Amino acid sequence: MFFIKKNWFTGYITIEVRGVHPELFFQILAKHGVMSWDIEKKTDTVAIGKVKLTSLMKIREVKRQTRYKLFFTGRHGLPFTSKQLINKKPLILGFLLALILIFLLSNIVWRVEVTGLDPDMETEVTETLEEYGVEIGSFQWDLAPPGVIQRQLLADIPELLWVGVKKNGSAYHLEGVEKTIVEKEEETPPGHLVAAKEGVIHDLFITKGQPLVRTDDVVSKGDMLVSGYLKQVEEEEEEEEKRTAVGADGKVIAEVWYRSDVTVPIEQHFQTLKGTKEVKHYLRLKKWLLPVWNLDEPSFPQYQVEADERAFYFLKWKLPISYIKQTIYETEETTQQLQKEQAKQLALAHARREIERKTPPESKILDEKVLHESAENGKVKITLYYSVLEDIATKQPISQGD
Repeated sequence: MFFIKKNWFTGYITIEVRGVHPELFFQILAKHGVMSWDIEKKTDTVAIGKVKLTSLMKIREVKRQTRYKLFFTGRHGLPFTSKQLINKKPLILGFLLALILIFLLSNIVWRVEVTGLDPDMETEVTETLEEYGVEIGSFQWDLAPPGVIQRQLLADIPELLWVGVKKNGSAYHLEGVEKTIVEKEEETPPGHLVAAKEGVIHDLFITKGQPLVRTDDVVSKGDMLVSGYLKQVEEEEEEEEKRTAVGADGKVIAEVWYRSDVTVPIEQHFQTLKGTKEVKHYLRLKKWLLPVWNLDEPSFPQYQVEADERAFYFLKWKLPISYIKQTIYETEETTQQLQKEQAKQLALAHARREIERKTPPESKILDEKVLHESAENGKVKITLYYSVLEDIATKQPISQGD
């Protein structure tokens, strides 16, 4: 069995030796370096054995030096099997066409399922998917990955709270959750409103609680702005017993100050696309990348690469081979020398973005002042002062000691 497995790819043959003491012929072959196995003596004048196909010429040379007669009774291995298949071209062609057809059908979308949504929303999602090309009969190679489809659906349909897109073979499964409007507000636990930052009170919009500050008051971080206790009686001796704890709520708008230090280099370096590109095609087989088209190295000295990988399927199984389209864009490094005023404006814009990032979305910048400005070592340094109106109230639960 070992010799059969080892020599199957190169091929081996069964020979029948006829003559006096035929087993001696195999000993003669061994002396000439020809290996044989499975030797069996059938009669006193007949013996059979197996030898490599590559040893055929050597066997014929040895046979001419003896009186034995040789007959080839069996042919085994890949060379003979391949020759038999070549003679059956219609069968091979039909088999290959069947494989190609199954492969193509396995990479077509045959089912799109949408669950978890009401009929109207399901129809809207289905129509949107058709705009993306996700419909029965589409080639999967032309469709975006499930993660990209998921993000597109959430961006294009605001009524969706969440959607999951899963690809299983030739089917796409989508499960969605709609946004629901909660009419009943959750009860706010008892608590105060305290200052999250230092500032000057500009305005108050209180819906629950007892205000403790007024306009133009200066407050520090941690100062109580609105008390969660409501007084129900005026008698001093009963005031402590009759007060009611609520969850203070509202907005306390205050003027808050920020300082920002920004440095901008006068010489700016960045890469830009020149508009020319090259496309390469590859097949990925596990860890190996096999080039298919455009084997040349990129002709650009500087470039940027984008790769799009698509998997192949056979029936429901994902094959260990995938197709990669690699797009190479030519780039160039550009250096721009800014004027001092241009660098200053760039620093101001950067500082404003930083302030907007640090403050709540509804905040408003009241004033912007340049405290210090200098240009040295090829850089423009600016120190800025900002005055911002923002809500500084933050909730603080009422503890037993309050």
